[in-house]
Amino acid sequence: MRWFRMLRRTSLLALLSACSHGVPVIAPQPRVTLQPLSDTAQVYYDNGLAFADSARIVVRDSAAWQAIWQRATHSQPSPPPMPAVDFSREMIVVAAAGRMKPGDLIHVDSIGVHGSTTALVVRTMVTCQPFPADAFPFEIVRIPRRDGPVQFVEHQARAPGCP
Repeated sequence: MRWFRMLRRTSLLALLSACSHGVPVIAPQPRVTLQPLSDTAQVYYDNGLAFADSARIVVRDSAAWQAIWQRATHSQPSPPPMPAVDFSREMIVVAAAGRMKPGDLIHVDSIGVHGSTTALVVRTMVTCQPFPADAFPFEIVRIPRRDGPVQFVEHQARAPGCP
């Protein structure tokens, strides 16, 4: 048995030393400093059936914005007028939670930039006493325009006071 343990240790050491040559070391990524979005960033919030599935949509032009706005407000008896967006300086982000329960929420609350990537924190809050119905919460926010990729950092939590 002793020779088996020694053989196993020697084999493991040989394997580790063989595997360590030529393997690139991945440097840790610098942390992104996040800033809270202002209250004025929110353009629209609803829990109607405009977005039946979970979605994260970035809108960088007026044609796409018009289509999103019509989709978001189509179930309203008197849809609000479409807010003006200066797409040379701003872009629109839609965060849709998909099928949830009334009282559940979704919120884009923070933004950060790392190189060409914009990071957005999306928080989904689930209530602890679900109402026996469906809701489809979504939020539309306005953020500064950046042409690079947008990364969504997801956080899900239960409402305060839930077990």
